[in-house]
Amino acid sequence: MLAHARSHVELTETELFIKIQTELAGRYGIDGRLASEMAWDLIEVLSAVDGNIDIFEKYFLH
Repeated sequence: MLAHARSHVELTETELFIKIQTELAGRYGIDGRLASEMAWDLIEVLSAVDGNIDIFEKYFLH
């Protein structure tokens, strides 16, 4: 069961990563490679401070 829960979390993080990367590249014109690094860094920070990723997604990644 834990393995299934983990794969779901990883899929969710991957989907979130793609949304953030696309938003950074499209909205701000950032290079794709830099946007990729920034997206993973942002996800790590949100996770480290127990940020509510759902709220972030709702208001930043409409």
